[in-house]
Amino acid sequence: MTTANRKSVTIYLNRSRIWRWQVELVERLARHRDVYPVVRLIDGPHVPRTFKLLLELEKLVFRLHGEHACNLLDENILESYQDTPGAGDNGRVLDLTGQAVTGIRSDINVLYDGSVSDDAVLLAVLEGRSPALSIVSGADRVMMSGLSAVEDRTVATRALDNVFSALLQLCEKAATAPMTSGSQSSVPPVPARDMHAGKFLAFGAAALKDKLNTRIAKLCRRAPHWFVAWRQMHDPDTISLPGIAAYQRLADDGGRYYADPFPIVVDGKMHLFVEEYDMSLGKGLISVSMLTSGGFERPKPVLETPYHLSYPHVFEHEGTIWMIPESLQSRTVDLYRATSFPGGWVHEATLLQDIEASDATICRHGGLWWMFAATRSWLGSNWDTLSVFWASELTGPWQPHAGNPILVDHRCARPAGEFFRHDGALWRPAQDCSDGYGSGLAFCRIDTLDLQSVRQSVQSTVRLRDGKVQRGPHSMNRAGDIEVIDLYGAPL
Repeated sequence: MTTANRKSVTIYLNRSRIWRWQVELVERLARHRDVYPVVRLIDGPHVPRTFKLLLELEKLVFRLHGEHACNLLDENILESYQDTPGAGDNGRVLDLTGQAVTGIRSDINVLYDGSVSDDAVLLAVLEGRSPALSIVSGADRVMMSGLSAVEDRTVATRALDNVFSALLQLCEKAATAPMTSGSQSSVPPVPARDMHAGKFLAFGAAALKDKLNTRIAKLCRRAPHWFVAWRQMHDPDTISLPGIAAYQRLADDGGRYYADPFPIVVDGKMHLFVEEYDMSLGKGLISVSMLTSGGFERPKPVLETPYHLSYPHVFEHEGTIWMIPESLQSRTVDLYRATSFPGGWVHEATLLQDIEASDATICRHGGLWWMFAATRSWLGSNWDTLSVFWASELTGPWQPHAGNPILVDHRCARPAGEFFRHDGALWRPAQDCSDGYGSGLAFCRIDTLDLQSVRQSVQSTVRLRDGKVQRGPHSMNRAGDIEVIDLYGAPL
């Protein structure tokens, strides 16, 4: 692709620590229709030797093969981007050197826990947490910020895959989107601390211990798992949740678990759709349970495919019952229509394809259909990134929102149930994954939802715990006077 009619983005890098994610950023910008990258290398500090040794050890112990965001590459891989004819600092300038450098006129800088040094990322990973990522324009004007998920806090390579993939999304957006002021979500700076060899040794020992404990739990078949709980509501207008004692548990037989509950009332009868995960098959399918005088019956399968299904988002539109189950493994978002409710379903349309989208949830607002979904980019997590799509008709065509990704924040990105109305506003439950997958719910009010902008504000966060429940709620839905959630805890 030629550089005609495209503006340059000059990227300054430290030649002593060229991360794989930075090369991925350059290559993405090279394919962009509006910009092209120019790379300039400067001298800077190397990655601490003990950290490099830790990454090498992880490759052996955890059999980590292939490409990783934290791979360190030779500067020659960027040679073709360093001498672009006629290139100058006439476009945006992005400083990714990870150090304070005099003489660089940068429009866009990155802060890691409030520090210019990307050593702060390595330190955060060693401490088992996600660093606060901020994209700063000029001296101190925050353009956007985010908190990446860290799916595996005991393996530094995997943690860095998540963090650097999130940072990649933010940098790509900052380099190509119109310059605006203001932050999408503020994150407090963490005081900088020094790295020393003891931290690397302690991290490696903890990782091996965690791996051993996980294997023992699986062998004993007493590992905790997800389960569905429900209650009859006496306070349908509130968005708060009572304690665990107010809910009844949907029993499982130990060979499967139930999660992602979606209730719907059809012809005066309460139906509960769930993901049924069969441990012997190693995949999920969609099942439904009926509410009787004795509670919900054992769920019966109604939809199964060769790949994993979950999150059966079921809804009514124009007298027809529809379902959008999560089908992440097929890289599609599919719409199903009920032909013989609740057990007969046919594939009606593929709404999105060639995308890793989780928990797609739709609503009708302002004359358009809107879809919120958690999306995975490159080597990142689908716990922390919110993307939005829109369409004039339910069956499409669906278009990505111009502001995607709307949000990179493990506290309130991934959908956790249907949209609902409260106090005259549109709301959505979102997963709070700040303490691990599905650690709680964030109730988010939608403040702006149009083709130009999507903004939400977290009004409250809920976590339910007792002696047997370790995480959750992971999702929340309501229909009629029934409320359903799912929790993670000890088996019955």
